[in-house]
Amino acid sequence: MGALATTAKNNELTTMNTMGDIHALIRGRRAQIESVMSGVLTPERLYSLLQSAVSHEPKLLQCTPESIVACCMKCAVLGLEPSNVDGLGKAYILPYGNKNYQTGQVEATFILGYKGMIELARRSGEIKSLNVTPVFEDDGIKLFMDEAGQPYIKAGEVNPLANHTPDKLMFVFLNAEFTNGGHYRTYMTRAEIDAAKKRSSAGDRGPWKTDYVAMARKTVVRRAFPYLPVSTEAQSAAVEDETTPHFDFLDRNTTPVGEPSDVMQEATA
Repeated sequence: MGALATTAKNNELTTMNTMGDIHALIRGRRAQIESVMSGVLTPERLYSLLQSAVSHEPKLLQCTPESIVACCMKCAVLGLEPSNVDGLGKAYILPYGNKNYQTGQVEATFILGYKGMIELARRSGEIKSLNVTPVFEDDGIKLFMDEAGQPYIKAGEVNPLANHTPDKLMFVFLNAEFTNGGHYRTYMTRAEIDAAKKRSSAGDRGPWKTDYVAMARKTVVRRAFPYLPVSTEAQSAAVEDETTPHFDFLDRNTTPVGEPSDVMQEATA
């Protein structure tokens, strides 16, 4: 089993890149992790998520252990498992981001998927339905404005040969119906979505590269969040998207607290 890295020459920290080292980090911070999880996730379950995430994305082991653990903890706090564990595309933990100034290692990045944003929004209980529709060139769907300046779409004749590749995307339309009878509708054109992509730290890699349409849908949902009856938790998640979460007690410079549990020891025996 790996151990917490110690201070090396020139006061730089030794690279930790094995599951044993990640486990040691979790074990040494067990009490703090449990307090942050608030009963949502045990350290054992957190370690299981980490193992699954790393097995599906081995390059994560090139990232700082703190950032990998922090991203998984962020998923746990939001109640969303990373997509490289459940395949649902609600949240991603990806092996790129800022470099840690102490180790020179890359920090893992947390990215909230559009399905995750929709789930967070629906948890408020005040949203009856929330639909995000990508519209492509040959779909026969047209965009209109009503007398109040609200956008709406109408479907024309269905084209079974419509090309739904990302380069054919024209706009994405969002329609949210509230339980009180109200609604909110908005849309973003392809040009607006591409402008948001350019501003994104993940614009040339990750989901933007492999799942462009899903990221386009998420961009529209994120723009709509300030106008939806969603929780502060959901609003914060949207604002902090595409970042490495920070949990200060995971800093390797601090002295680990808490005793290793028998269960955690057995997990890596």
